[in-house]
Amino acid sequence: MLKNYIRLCNTHGFHFKGFVRNRSSLGLWDSNISSEIKLKIESHWSDIVLKNEEKELENNMYILPMFPYPSGNLHMGHVRVYSISDTIARFYKLNGYNVIHPIGWDAFGLPAENAAIERGIPSEVWTKSNIDSMKKQLIDLGYNFDWSKEISTCDPSYYKWTQYIFLKLFENGLAYRSKANVNWDPLDKTVLADEQVDENGCSWRSGAKVEKKILTQWFIKTTQYAQDLYNGLDKNYLENWNDIINLQKHWIGECNGAVVTFQVEVNGEKRPLDIWCSDPYKYLHAQYITVKKNHVILQDLTLVEKENLLCYNPITNKEIKIYVCDSILYPEEKEVYLACPAIDSEDRKISEALNIPLEQVKSINIDYENIKAIEIAKSKKCGGYFVSSKLKDWLISRQRYWGTPIPIIHCSKCGTVPVPYEQLPVKLPQNCSNVKNIFTLSKFNAWVNCRCPKCNGNAHRETDTMDTFVDSSWYYYRFLDSSNENVPFEKQKLIGKLPVHCYIGGKEHAVLHLYYARFMSYFLNFLGWTPSKEPFKKLLVQGMVMGQSYKVRSSGKYIPKENVEKVGKTYIEKGSGEAISVQWEKMSKSKHNGENPMRLLTTYGCDTTRLLVIADVPPGTTRHWSDATLPGVLNWQHRLWITLREFLTHRNNRDLFKISNLQPEKFQEIEGKLRESRNFFIATTTYHFKYTQKLSVGISQLQSLTNTLRNNVPAEVIAKSKEFELALASLIIMLSPVTPHFCSELWAGLMSAPNRIGSKTQFSWNAHVLKQKWPIVDSDFPLSFQCKVDGVHRCDLKIPAYELPRLTEQQALEIMSKEQVIAKRLRRGILKTKFELYPDCRAILNIFTKQNISKQTKQLEIQV
Repeated sequence: MLKNYIRLCNTHGFHFKGFVRNRSSLGLWDSNISSEIKLKIESHWSDIVLKNEEKELENNMYILPMFPYPSGNLHMGHVRVYSISDTIARFYKLNGYNVIHPIGWDAFGLPAENAAIERGIPSEVWTKSNIDSMKKQLIDLGYNFDWSKEISTCDPSYYKWTQYIFLKLFENGLAYRSKANVNWDPLDKTVLADEQVDENGCSWRSGAKVEKKILTQWFIKTTQYAQDLYNGLDKNYLENWNDIINLQKHWIGECNGAVVTFQVEVNGEKRPLDIWCSDPYKYLHAQYITVKKNHVILQDLTLVEKENLLCYNPITNKEIKIYVCDSILYPEEKEVYLACPAIDSEDRKISEALNIPLEQVKSINIDYENIKAIEIAKSKKCGGYFVSSKLKDWLISRQRYWGTPIPIIHCSKCGTVPVPYEQLPVKLPQNCSNVKNIFTLSKFNAWVNCRCPKCNGNAHRETDTMDTFVDSSWYYYRFLDSSNENVPFEKQKLIGKLPVHCYIGGKEHAVLHLYYARFMSYFLNFLGWTPSKEPFKKLLVQGMVMGQSYKVRSSGKYIPKENVEKVGKTYIEKGSGEAISVQWEKMSKSKHNGENPMRLLTTYGCDTTRLLVIADVPPGTTRHWSDATLPGVLNWQHRLWITLREFLTHRNNRDLFKISNLQPEKFQEIEGKLRESRNFFIATTTYHFKYTQKLSVGISQLQSLTNTLRNNVPAEVIAKSKEFELALASLIIMLSPVTPHFCSELWAGLMSAPNRIGSKTQFSWNAHVLKQKWPIVDSDFPLSFQCKVDGVHRCDLKIPAYELPRLTEQQALEIMSKEQVIAKRLRRGILKTKFELYPDCRAILNIFTKQNISKQTKQLEIQV
């Protein structure tokens, strides 16, 4: 169309000197946008879109999506999380930040090992192949990761430092080995943490019924940091954690008791016995201890030995008696009780019930004795930290090959000996033969047998490997210094870049991974390695991508969609006529409800795929995957394409510049509306991209701006209006983080237009769209100043953009108090206020009145 128009004009002697097709553009504006053209566009712009330049700026922005397990193929959950992170990263680049957006691989663990065994190939070969495959897919999707920072947890250059950190934990008494009654997965033949067993008592990975075994295992004493981790959740600098704070607090539990480690001598061996108590004074005045019959410390003891068991109390330096009893009420999740009948009346009842002689009743200053007991415990380094009774230490031992080896050597003479730092990494032995069998490190005799670093005598290596959560508990630090060969990372490389500004991932990781990562961050900060305790400032928790599944009601068998027929409002199986139940479930091959991202990529291109994933619902919401949203996305891209085509056509029409069919007043009226729309949609899009991270809402604002540009705007305005040009340019720039290739082509077309009108603007007309600055509202544009009273929107005033940043909470309250609709509701009295200021976007004043207090008082009076 455009080519024909230009050819016609040239035939009649009109030569447009200003119109030169930009060499960076494919120049396909006369064709309707199609999948074929989109794929050509993406091929044309991919090198620029993928280019990554880290700037030496002080305003760093660390955007981190959770790194994936390399299964070999991306699923829709991957596409969603990385489309979200890439959009946010590109947004901040346009805002002038030095964006850190790395990626790596959480590569150890059972799934890779089991898959390799099934295929008869070594785990490292299988994992490397999967990484190569997934890396190509991520690149094909146009994600702007900094591949120079790429890490893999199964690489010795990474797990060397995981082992190094383990040794630091060991040095500080936080890594220890102890017998425990553990969960055993009989299918995967390894120990599982309590958190890895579902509500039905089955393994979270294999689905096998979990068995109980008593084994000697390695633990990390995460409970020692419980109170700090709990209190840290109340800090104001944690943004957008919302219900994740409650999940974390529920997991940690209220730290309403202390722990002290006692010692029990069993057959000449001293065994630690952690005793939790809600009343620390009892550590000073306890008369005896009770334990449950199945307590691990009683294993292999005779009845006589159990009846004469004593426990050393490090607080008093005295031994006290242990009684075996199941009949008393133990603290939640505990099997040990510390009794002090001389002070606690409930303990006296226990003594009477068990026929234990009573000591004389005494009176003490309980508050003083509580403090004293804790101080003694801390000074003797035998405990004294506060924790909930239900929280357990982190069991990290795994009895499988494909994991980080625990850097410990066992010597019959020297005991448990840490591997010297200079001998790290302790590499995995090469598993080259007989790979169809399940391997543990104990099978590699040449690797297991070694010399003791202390006495040089015969010794053997620890054969357990670490839980993969250990590998992922500190990776966000390594990204910032990924090639360091001397230490895990230099503190200087972290300053100004941490905590991570925005951490993005699934809600299923919001408890365990987040808890372990926070613990590790607190510990590394204690060592002085990091500038802050908390690892993550803002959380963006994405919802799952769900697919529609079809299940035969009579058998529970899942069948593919193509085997289902809809009859009226019901569904039946083709052929059999069996009734089908239809529901939304997590995508799974076994349920035939998955979507292959590569199908979308090859059919529609990566930009359309990204737009499909992001545009429908906000990131935190569960995404019901359906092709029903596809027509809307394709139509919007078509409308953007023809908008640019029409702009070029009219801008190149010299006749429109010779005469004017519109009255100046009408032209100015339309320009005024375009200006208002441009500013309004810049403000609202920025607000949702930057502050709420509701990207889908921001995208809907861009769709509305598109509607404005296509709402019967006269050709003369399109050709000659500065506001139309600015609005179109702003639209392309703001959409570019989501569809960078498509917008690169749109921008190249825009730059090719002659007769530039908006030359004196914030845009760099000769630079690529990804090098532009994110649009901001005009300084005199009136922005929204909202007021909510008790959570209900009551008033919306306007304030010029240049004045908004100077508005204080006190000024905001004074202004709103003068509004009648607000003033009448403040007669109840103000309980508190909260002022939210979003420069260049909006301001919100939240007022909470004493209304609820008044209601509660009246209800109480009625009850009385």
